[in-house]
Amino acid sequence: MSRKVAGAAAVIALLAGLTACGGGSDAGDAQTLTFWMYQPRTPQAGQIYEDLRKGFEKANNVKVKYVQIAKDDYNTKLSSAIASGTAPDAGVLDQPLVSRFALDKTIVAVPDGTITESAFYKGALDTNLSEGKLFGLPLDQTTVGLFYNKKLVPTPPKTWDELKQISTQVHQADSKIAGIVVPKGDGYGAWMWPGFVAGAGGEMTDDANKKVLFDQQPAVDTLQMWVDLLPSSPRQITDADNAFANGLAAMMVSGPWDVANIKDQFPDLDFNVAPLPYKTEPAGNIGGENGVVFSTSKNTALAWKFLQYITNDANNAKFADAFGGYPTNIKAAEQTAATIEPQQAAFLEQLKVAHARPAVPQWIQVNDEIIAPALEKALSGKATAQQALTEAADKTRSLLGWNS
Repeated sequence: MSRKVAGAAAVIALLAGLTACGGGSDAGDAQTLTFWMYQPRTPQAGQIYEDLRKGFEKANNVKVKYVQIAKDDYNTKLSSAIASGTAPDAGVLDQPLVSRFALDKTIVAVPDGTITESAFYKGALDTNLSEGKLFGLPLDQTTVGLFYNKKLVPTPPKTWDELKQISTQVHQADSKIAGIVVPKGDGYGAWMWPGFVAGAGGEMTDDANKKVLFDQQPAVDTLQMWVDLLPSSPRQITDADNAFANGLAAMMVSGPWDVANIKDQFPDLDFNVAPLPYKTEPAGNIGGENGVVFSTSKNTALAWKFLQYITNDANNAKFADAFGGYPTNIKAAEQTAATIEPQQAAFLEQLKVAHARPAVPQWIQVNDEIIAPALEKALSGKATAQQALTEAADKTRSLLGWNS
């Protein structure tokens, strides 16, 4: 999910720590690449990273120096390194930060001919766009899907109309059970919402022409659909802890992280996951990380070669799995789909039609501070869907300096 990049004020406090953990390029040694990444989630993930590193070193007669930083500290330390001129050659970057770093000229564009774009899922590749150019390669990706209790929902809905019908039927059959845990107006809900908007044929923005679009009919219809689900999905039911896992809600929208949690903590629940219901076309949202090359690197060619290596057909599935996401390389993802359980496979299917977030540097702020409250205003009955989104769109235009 979104993480905010801290300012340069932390440079002095963190510089010593960065030096200790090996920040920055190895000046004068063109055959050593410094790559910043998160600390491994598990020992097994760490071994995968090591195997990939050794394979690249052997094939290219070079050295790769990993600098592994706790995920919660990563953006702060990266900002400090950039401000102090000690940025690495290459590193991991959260998707919505790519456009900000690109416009700041902190990272460099992908050289022509580096990759075959058709080898990657479009949604994943698009998360690297800024002003029409790619500024990174997609390392891993994730999304949300529709969890459903197979006892209450034998066949998952494919369309919004089916979703509303099933939700109503479930609640009418037992007033103590909600049809679905309707997402809330918070940062998480606002991250999921564009996937539903795209399912109505809409987009959040037109970046090229500097237009805000989420006050138009597809987005209004999407928010109204969420509002329409509330009578059959009362919050007094769905606000309970683990409402879906405890059998108090027939459906919920969540990500792959909840599959393992439910299987571990609620082993008796018979559930599955399906792609999100849609109005006009299958669609979904996307999260994940990209690999970028920093403008101060003296090893840019080697850096792009390494990013090619960890996103190619043979290695992307390994790297993405160790990172906790799904492959962005289509062939690698197809190999993964053949080996994972049905609940996980549903997310890979969803990612085929994922839409990237708008490529504007302020999007995290727009998501958390403008769209999220607007969603909640409509969901709590304080405004109509149109009123809430018109106000939010106007605030976004003002923030971005766009006229339409």
